[in-house]
Formats: sequence, structure tokens, C-alpha cells
Amino acid sequence: MSIKVAVPVKDESLEIVTRTGRAPFFAIFEFDGNEFKLLGLNENTHAGEHEHGHGHGHQEEHTADEVEHHHKHVKASKVDDCDYIVVRALGPNMEDALKLAGVKIIKVSKKDGEKAPEVLEKIKEQLK
Repeated sequence: MSIKVAVPVKDESLEIVTRTGRAPFFAIFEFDGNEFKLLGLNENTHAGEHEHGHGHGHQEEHTADEVEHHHKHVKASKVDDCDYIVVRALGPNMEDALKLAGVKIIKVSKKDGEKAPEVLEKIKEQLK
């Protein structure tokens, strides 16, 4: 059985972005219990919307409307097809939106690595 894992990244370098909702892309990996295979990069539609609409320090209020707004972007970015998402930081609206989509959250820190492949290797056991 394979597992799909999303990681918020900057670009093809697979460098992890700390603020999940502002990551330009989600790298989608398939894990077969042994190895990870990159399936592709999905554009984070939420980040694109905020580039044009809000200032850098913007933080939404934690409301049902904001959770639904984030959930729409989780679906548009096809993260809702994943079993897990690996993140460094997550706002309450995005956290609730991911839970609503049934995506399990694994939190990591900078010391776990800068790029998705090295971080995924460190969390393999949590996926089994």
C-alpha cells in the first residue's frame, strides 16, 4: 500500500518553506514503505492569492469562514489527496482545513533538514 505525502516547498529545489500557507508549491511524494518517489509539484493556490491581496504580515482571524477558505485551497492544490503533510509551522485555519480534508499533520523543525527528501527520510518510521 502506498502513502501520499505533501511537503510545502519553494520550488524544484524542494527547499521546505516554513509558513505552509505561503509556500509556492506542495511537493507530492508517494511512499511505498521503503522509498519516496516525487510525483510532482502542485501550485499552492492560497499563496498565489495572498501575493496579490494581503501584506506580508497578514494573519487571518480563526473563524469557520477562514477555515472553509483554506479548505477550498487545500482541495485546489490537491493536498486533500494526500494521507500526510509534513510542515514546520501551521496557522490554525490551515491546520483545521487539513484536518477537515483528512490529512494527517507531521511537524518537523529546521534541524530535521532544509530539503524535503532529507526530512522525509527522517520521518519514515512515522509513516509505517
